[in-house]
Amino acid sequence: MNFNESELDKLCKVLALTNSDKSGEALAAFQSAKRLLLRQGLSFEDIVAQHFDDTGMSLQEQNAVLKKQKTSLQRETVEQARELKEHKAALKDLLNQVWELREGETPCAPVEEPQKETIDEFYWPSLSG
Repeated sequence: MNFNESELDKLCKVLALTNSDKSGEALAAFQSAKRLLLRQGLSFEDIVAQHFDDTGMSLQEQNAVLKKQKTSLQRETVEQARELKEHKAALKDLLNQVWELREGETPCAPVEEPQKETIDEFYWPSLSG
């Protein structure tokens, strides 16, 4: 909107007159406001479009919603950074363990377990064979 301060003040005063209890006075104020806008190449639709989007939210409401989203995303980012730090530490620990195993500092060869008897062989040794 390219109103100077005096034109904007005049428009505000004229629009205030639209609240009149007298319908003729309110209508005349509305028409006067319409003429003021037309002189600036604007309409009431232009004014409304500048202050509301397709969802019907004002710029202030949109700003408040975006600030809440920003705060939420910042909290989420801090939490994810903390989790990433934990995962990096766990990965470093795992890589150190792998390195120790490759260097032979920790025995990692599978240990052979003795063959276990089946329950039949344990309780009925005389029946087999």
